[in-house]
Amino acid sequence: MARVSTKENKSPYQTTREGLKLTRETASELLEVLSPERIEKIENDRTLPHPDEVLLMSQKYRKPSLCNYYCSNQCPIGQQY
Repeated sequence: MARVSTKENKSPYQTTREGLKLTRETASELLEVLSPERIEKIENDRTLPHPDEVLLMSQKYRKPSLCNYYCSNQCPIGQQY
């Protein structure tokens, strides 16, 4: 059984995945091109996701607002404008 995160300020990527009751391993299988390690780095803000990764997560998780979050908060162009 996977451990449940007790982190207080979770990223939208993590809260969405956890809301779907997916572990990083099962999310990796669903996303097909992202390893569990890559998902962890994105969720813990240790690396910025690539736009294609955000698009894939938003589609597979059925959560279009992830794209809005990325464009507003992480994309350099979105932050500038």
